[in-house]
Amino acid sequence: MANDISARDGASLNLEDIANRPSVAFDEVVLQGDYTARAAISFYRFRQLGGGRDIKTPDRQMRFGQSAGRGIHYISDHPQVRLLNLSVVALLVLFESAANAYFFALQSEFGLSGGLFQAAAVSLANVATSYFIIGFWGLRHASMPTGGKPFWRPDRRDVIRFFGVFAIIVGVIMVLLVNLSAAHYRNIIDLRAEGLQPTGEVLSSFPRFWMSSADCAAILGSDIGNSIGSAATSAMCRPFALHSLDAMVLFALGIAISALAAFEGRRADAAFPGFSDAARSIERARRDLQDALDDYYDSYGEFIEDQEALLGHTFDPQHRAMIIKALDDRAQPYRSLLISDPDVLRDEFDVPREVVERITGRACTHVDPAGQA
Repeated sequence: MANDISARDGASLNLEDIANRPSVAFDEVVLQGDYTARAAISFYRFRQLGGGRDIKTPDRQMRFGQSAGRGIHYISDHPQVRLLNLSVVALLVLFESAANAYFFALQSEFGLSGGLFQAAAVSLANVATSYFIIGFWGLRHASMPTGGKPFWRPDRRDVIRFFGVFAIIVGVIMVLLVNLSAAHYRNIIDLRAEGLQPTGEVLSSFPRFWMSSADCAAILGSDIGNSIGSAATSAMCRPFALHSLDAMVLFALGIAISALAAFEGRRADAAFPGFSDAARSIERARRDLQDALDDYYDSYGEFIEDQEALLGHTFDPQHRAMIIKALDDRAQPYRSLLISDPDVLRDEFDVPREVVERITGRACTHVDPAGQA
């Protein structure tokens, strides 16, 4: 047969048997293929069950084509490089610290350097609160699609969304207090530079935080109210009673930096907790499989040379081409793991069959329970 050759001892060997001999490079492909298959199934289950939530069905499983993970798709909005996202946050802290150092330098006995350390503490509190509480925990979870159930029977998504909204409210209050306190601190410094003292009156009844009007008037009219330490109290009792341009600029700058930090926190990960980790796992597994396949294809020449030395037979060009074809066929099932099956895409994104076939150029073969392919 054309696929057979004679070994050194005269025995007949099939070329496909030669291609299927043990290979270290192919063993790595098998290993990475197993990881990729596990990651793909884990990711599909995450999307199908909405993050691993136990669906109460008779067999405690969901059929192909059923999904509880509405709004969860493969395209995750997480940044590819987390370090870049955190670098932007670090730059925001440095920029705000450098800008605020000028505003705090007048009061510090160490001048600009002392003001820089003081400003860095305010900036770190402002950016960290905005990034983690408002952006990462608040905006990210508040943007999650709802479960679609009545409010007296909340879905897991509804609970997470509620805590996201709660985190936004708490974060906004904290950011306002931090930035208003810093602005009032600068306002008191400017008043003292002009030989003036801050008034002990509560200039407005709204907006005010959780302190009553009587308590505010008592504190602001005391010795504490005439000191720099009254900045936080002024921020709670008369938040926008700012008379200094520098104080207003300081407040506006803090709010702008806070908004940027919250935006970076929102885009740091996908809305559904754990979804980006599942997406990153399958992306990483596919890249590792692609690297293993590249190494396997690069080992073609060495593999054939090793087999020639083992069999004591030099393959002619036709036999070499047939061995390479058999090696390709051996790797083909693992190459299919690098792309998503059209039926899986159709089920995952819940779009018509013709849309998937038109975009991917591959036919769907699954028949749903209604008999529609």
